[in-house]
Amino acid sequence: MALLAAIEHPHLVERLVLVSASPGIEDDEDRAQRRARDERLADHIEAVGVEAFLDEWLAGPIAGTGHVGDDAQQRDRAVRSVNTATGLASALRGIGQGAQPYIGNRIADLAVPLLTISGSADAAYTRLGREMADAAAVGSHMSIDGAGHNVILDAPEALVAALAGFGIA
Repeated sequence: MALLAAIEHPHLVERLVLVSASPGIEDDEDRAQRRARDERLADHIEAVGVEAFLDEWLAGPIAGTGHVGDDAQQRDRAVRSVNTATGLASALRGIGQGAQPYIGNRIADLAVPLLTISGSADAAYTRLGREMADAAAVGSHMSIDGAGHNVILDAPEALVAALAGFGIA
């Protein structure tokens, strides 16, 4: 959403940072399959509730928090627990990967500097980040060593340093 806003409304954006981000799913069939998976996950969240879903999600490979300290796990869980099952399901249905348009072919139109950031342990989003940075007129990519998909949780100090280096204090 931030990428699309920056492309369509450049007067509102001075520079753009995307963390573990994607330009959307290019292939229509792949996007439809993802939309169907997102719908099944939304139904599941509504059926089991937020707390049970978080038990599953936070033990998984993408959002798992077992590698960070107890304090970080508790803070992350507390932030996520304010969600409702209806809200999470609605977000998946309305702005999940399957619902978003593909805009990778419009990155060259970006009129502001772009910094993409990914965790080095997240190969898929590192590849996407590099591709988006390469497609931008003024783009760069930073891969943060040891971080996975959740760079904010995994390496907050390194993320702040990357933002400061990009002129965001």
